[in-house]
Amino acid sequence: MQMDLYYHQLFLGGWFTQGYCGVDLFFVISGFVIVHSSVKLWDDQSAFFTYWHKRITRVCPMYWLILLPVAMGTAFTSSSYEAPSASLFPVVTCWISTMLLLPNHRAINGVSWILTHEIYFYLLFSLLLLSVRLWFIPVGIGLSTLAYACQKSPGADWHSATDFFLSPFNLEFGLGVLVWFMLRRYSLPDQLSYLMLCVAARVLLTYQSTVTNEDYARRTLVFGCSSFLLLLALTSLDRINQLQVPKWLIRLGDSSYVLYLLHFPLLILANKLILAFPQTLVPIAVLNAALIVLVVVLNVYIHLQIEKPLLTILSRPSPLNT
Repeated sequence: MQMDLYYHQLFLGGWFTQGYCGVDLFFVISGFVIVHSSVKLWDDQSAFFTYWHKRITRVCPMYWLILLPVAMGTAFTSSSYEAPSASLFPVVTCWISTMLLLPNHRAINGVSWILTHEIYFYLLFSLLLLSVRLWFIPVGIGLSTLAYACQKSPGADWHSATDFFLSPFNLEFGLGVLVWFMLRRYSLPDQLSYLMLCVAARVLLTYQSTVTNEDYARRTLVFGCSSFLLLLALTSLDRINQLQVPKWLIRLGDSSYVLYLLHFPLLILANKLILAFPQTLVPIAVLNAALIVLVVVLNVYIHLQIEKPLLTILSRPSPLNT
């Protein structure tokens, strides 16, 4: 995406111009992980504050810690996600909205809107901790989302409050939950798992070029359903020990939240700085490849030296639950 944006050159045939499909995979995985990690807490009201303490501890401190330097960097680079500047009251309310990750906040960090949807998912799931009899609320929102997406005009914007609460991304979260329930009830043959991987790859190869970033409904149909098949197949294979994950990849996964928060602003800043280099495909491609490696190494270091110790300190039990 950076190659196309800054240098008007396609890297590897433009395959990575739709790297945003990783968001759809993330939402499907989130639905699976949230249920898998917290299903034992259903109908346990005493666990409600513990659950939210863990979620807030995981999401907010690193987001807040990174927000200020990102705001300074976007101001320096004149990014489209620049910090607000107006009279005092709008600035204060804008910053409060951004810091609390409220719906339709100004995404000073261009990826923070994803966290808002994630917190919404947490909220829906936490209702089941209060009482499983509240299952009709997330299910009703899912059905309403499906009906709303079907009547929405193709290519229409998704920026209103209704668009947020009935976003097609809710369906991707639901697909992740469905994966968990299917694996709990069924054991899939490994041949079927490999077939699902092939089907997912075929769908992506055939239809990925027809999807745009802002077309949330079609994203869910193409990328969300493909992610569902990928997750279902890979978790099924993992259960029968058909997958071996290298340790370096596990470490990279452990640092994925920091990488998620920092990769976008770092790549924007770095690409603006290297515009002075000759804009031929080979050197620019090499520079960007080296940049990606450096960003990954930096984020692993930040995870080990800052995020991990911070989480250890903040993971102490909440006073509300002691």
